[in-house]
Amino acid sequence: MRTQCYRHKHTSMRRFILSIAAAVAMAGAVSAQSSLIEQEAAENAVQEFDNELRSPMVGPKLRSYVRAYMKSIAENLYREGYDVETMREGEVVIAVIPTDELFAPNDTVLMPAANKRLEHFKQYAVPDDRFKIVIAVHSDDTGSEEYLYDLTERRTVAVLDYLESVGFNPDNIVGFPKGNSSPVAESTSRANRAKNRRLEIFIVPSQELLLSLIHI
Repeated sequence: MRTQCYRHKHTSMRRFILSIAAAVAMAGAVSAQSSLIEQEAAENAVQEFDNELRSPMVGPKLRSYVRAYMKSIAENLYREGYDVETMREGEVVIAVIPTDELFAPNDTVLMPAANKRLEHFKQYAVPDDRFKIVIAVHSDDTGSEEYLYDLTERRTVAVLDYLESVGFNPDNIVGFPKGNSSPVAESTSRANRAKNRRLEIFIVPSQELLLSLIHI
């Protein structure tokens, strides 16, 4: 399994890539060493993904305020027709969008119709950087692991580009291409494979939001 993280650098506004393939190439390692490097990099990326969703921590005094605030966001997304999940006992909201609604098969350019599905999220770009947005792009298992990872990698970049274009602070968005590493359904039918092809948008309360609630 390969996973890497995409961010924006504050100074150059360009993504830096923690690329496993690049790490292997730079190491000039033999096959066994390359495998160990790839495994370690994958484990580090998974850990980074988890860390992004766990931070910042919400203290006991603010939990009820944050959960109520995020509940209103979840309800709004649900009314708008998104599949919605939550984690951290309601502190993080997850909107799930089938990638078939965003990209043509095997393509990595957002379709015109994708704007309608994604434009709702631009409201979370303001005010005051109150949210961190973490995205994860998934594929089904139709194709080689290498191909599917590259596909979700390019789609991750496309979604991050869109989010930046509608006003998100580049420091507050991060993306993780997942390939076919995290299916939600067994690959036994077309319908199930379609469920696995998805974009997950995690809306995480930022430190700025927590600070704004302290005085409530």
